[in-house]
Amino acid sequence: MANTHSKSTLALYQYRACPFCARTQQVINGLNIDIESRDIQRNPKYRTELIQKGGSPQVPCLRIENDKGQVQWLYESADIIKYLKATNSAAISA
Repeated sequence: MANTHSKSTLALYQYRACPFCARTQQVINGLNIDIESRDIQRNPKYRTELIQKGGSPQVPCLRIENDKGQVQWLYESADIIKYLKATNSAAISA
């Protein structure tokens, strides 16, 4: 069974040809985390949402919504990977 972040809802804004997105997706798969993938090239609604709410069309971007409905937009593949590894190890040790 895949690990889930019970305290957060996660969505990864990305597109298929992006090497940084692919790197991030490899880590997600390796950690066995369920994260909704939102392709901004195939679905213009996701691109618009990313720009309007996240502030930039840059991908990858991880949308993190906590259990209180507060949303954080995390850009940069290295930062996303660091966050996922930290929260995944915290969830495992809890």
